[in-house]
Amino acid sequence: MLDANLKIIAELKEFITIVSNKRELLDKFCTSSSDFTRVRKLPFDRLTLLIAKLCKKTLSIELEGFFKEINGPEACSVSAFSQQRSKLEPAFFEWWNTLLWASYYRYYGDAAKRWKGYRIIAADGSSISLVNNPALSKYFGGQSNQQTDFVLAKTFYHYDVLNELVLFAQIKPYRNSELAIAYESFSCLDEDMVTVYDRYFSNYKMVALHLWQEKERKFVIRAQERQNMVKAFIKTGAYSSIVYMKPTPEAIKAMDKSGFKVTKNTLLKVRLVRVDLPASVEVLMTNLWEEEGHCADEFKELYFMRWGVETNISVQKNILQLESFSGLTVHAVLQDFHATVMVTNLHSVLIKDAQSTVEKTKRFCKYPVKINKNKSAGKLKAILVSLFLNDDPESILIKLHSHFIRDVIPIRKGRSFKRQRKNVHSKSKHKTFSNFKPSF
Repeated sequence: MLDANLKIIAELKEFITIVSNKRELLDKFCTSSSDFTRVRKLPFDRLTLLIAKLCKKTLSIELEGFFKEINGPEACSVSAFSQQRSKLEPAFFEWWNTLLWASYYRYYGDAAKRWKGYRIIAADGSSISLVNNPALSKYFGGQSNQQTDFVLAKTFYHYDVLNELVLFAQIKPYRNSELAIAYESFSCLDEDMVTVYDRYFSNYKMVALHLWQEKERKFVIRAQERQNMVKAFIKTGAYSSIVYMKPTPEAIKAMDKSGFKVTKNTLLKVRLVRVDLPASVEVLMTNLWEEEGHCADEFKELYFMRWGVETNISVQKNILQLESFSGLTVHAVLQDFHATVMVTNLHSVLIKDAQSTVEKTKRFCKYPVKINKNKSAGKLKAILVSLFLNDDPESILIKLHSHFIRDVIPIRKGRSFKRQRKNVHSKSKHKTFSNFKPSF
């Protein structure tokens, strides 16, 4: 895995170098063709690393630390940093992240995890809290109550749960529904993916979009209990059944707006699978057919994998402090969001080698163990800039590995916790608790 990680880091470094030195590429990530033409303390390559470092402290302190780390000149001013970052398009970090996960699949090869040859993709959204200022409020919107207004953004992720990688991430104004974002981003799904959704996405249009492809896209959706076909299926007591989904009048109108002409007789073939839980019965809707070798007893564990995207969102918010943005402009929020996604993925890739090591060395422990993500993220942040600037990244990766394997936590399976509902004050489900001490 070390060799694969070195190749991934090399490609990420090379991408910055190529973009920096080729004006036609640099123009794609600049707001103006005259940007990054003069010699500054923060040229393109340094600026991208500084933003990727995820500045969470006072900016003047972060700038002093960054310039000291790169053995550069005296730190630039906060104003100079703000002016430079306004020239950099947030899309750079999206492309950088795409290169990261594409390199992962290429260099890890068979070591990249799959389920029956499929990548398991959890699709879900979340809300993030923003500072209430006019610029952010105008662009993102939000909610309000009797006391105050809350500025919020809507985020949406397609997350490879087995390899712990965010493949596609979007941030939109709060008025955008998760369903609408899922419909718009459907083209990113590949044939080797099984996309897993919760019951909010259980509707005719979502199923139709998966089935009406040149080659259908596989899905697992938790069905809504109020649907008539689900009620009828539960009454039969069967654990698996093929049914035909009818469009409601609302679904017919929605399909018509999207350019699909359907009638009440346009039926969709789906499979319903019963999952028994200690206190309830759930029904999953899928096009993973039994004749393809997908038994009904596999689906409980398959759907449970979806929880990985919730865990990843928690890592971004509570460990990498996503909601603590380094700027108060829309541009800065978009940059920080996509940079956080990229660094989260980099962290997931780099701890895999350490996770493999602890699984071998601690196999006789009472409980399985995993790398402590809070502490390992802190170590990565502290050494991130050196990883990309040092001529000997192998020594840095070895040093990181030794740090990672020291801090492990036990995995106690079968535990469950009451779901934390939205905080009525911030309208945010995830929050940093008073006893949570990040390591950076």
